[in-house]
Amino acid sequence: MHHTVELSVPSAATDEALDALSYLDGVLSVYVHRGVGVKPEGDVITVHALNRAVDDVLSTAARAERHGPITVVTGGIESMVATGAQSAIDDDADESPWEEFERRLRHHGRLSSNYLLLMTIGGAIAVAGLLSPPVPQALALAASAVLAPAFEPVGELAVALVRRSAYAIRRALVSVVVGYVLLAVGGGLAFLVLRALGLASPKTLASSEGMHLVIDPTAADWLVAAGGAVAGLLIITSFRQAVLAGALIALALVPAGGVLGMGVAALDWGLALQGLQRLAQDMALVLVLGGLVILAKDRIHHRGRKPLA
Repeated sequence: MHHTVELSVPSAATDEALDALSYLDGVLSVYVHRGVGVKPEGDVITVHALNRAVDDVLSTAARAERHGPITVVTGGIESMVATGAQSAIDDDADESPWEEFERRLRHHGRLSSNYLLLMTIGGAIAVAGLLSPPVPQALALAASAVLAPAFEPVGELAVALVRRSAYAIRRALVSVVVGYVLLAVGGGLAFLVLRALGLASPKTLASSEGMHLVIDPTAADWLVAAGGAVAGLLIITSFRQAVLAGALIALALVPAGGVLGMGVAALDWGLALQGLQRLAQDMALVLVLGGLVILAKDRIHHRGRKPLA
C-alpha cells in the first residue's frame, strides 16, 4: 500500500510546496492544476508517494496553510510502478499516517446507531457463549469479539491521551462509556432471557471455562491480553485492520462487559464488580501498552510531526 495525496492550497503557496515536494526522495510523481480550486480557492497538487514520505508531504501541506485555507485528501494505492524506483517501492514502509489511523478509530468508535447496535449484540453473544458448552462457547466468544467494535474507542482514547488533545479525549471517553454501557445491557438482557428459559443457573456459571478466564485470569491469560493490547495498536497503525479481531479475541473486553451486565441483571453485585474489574484492567493494558506503541511510532516513524487535525 502506497499513497496518493491531493492538496488544495492557496496559489501563493503553490511554488513553495512544489519546490519542497521535488526534493523528497519518496515522492515519485507530482501534478499541479493551477487555478482550478473553487472551495477552497487556489491550486490543486496531486502527489504519488511512498508511505515513508507521506509525513513529509503532509508537513508541506501544513506549511502551505500559512497562506490560507487548505484541504488535504489521502488515499491508498494498491500498486505503483516508477522507472528506476522499483526497489524503493518494494521496500516501502507499512506505516499509516496519523490522520488515517485516527480517522479509522473515530469512524469505528463514533456514536452511530450501527456502533451502538453492534456493541449491544456483541455483549449478548458473549454472555450466551459464557453460558454454553465449551465448543459453542469458544465460537460465540470469538464471534462477539469480531462483531463488537470494542477495541476502537479504547484505542482512540489511547491515541488521544498521547496527543494530549482535550477534544479527542472527550469524544473517545463518551464513545467508551456509552458503548460499554450498551455492551453490558446486551449481556444483561441475554442473561435474563436465558435464565427465563432455564439455561442460566449457578451450576452453569460455575462450570464455564470462559467465566474463569474473565474473573480469575492466570499469568498466561494476562500475557495473552497484553499481547492483544500491543498488537491492536500495531495493527491499526500499519494497514492491517482486517486482522484486528485477533487482538480483541486476545483481550477480555467484550466478555468482561457481558459479565458486568450479567451481574447487574442477576443483582449479583460481586459478579458485576468482578466483570467491571477485569474490564478496567484490560482497558488499562490498551491505554498503557497501546499508548507506548503510539509514542514509539511517533518518535521513530513520524518524527514528532503533529497531525493536521
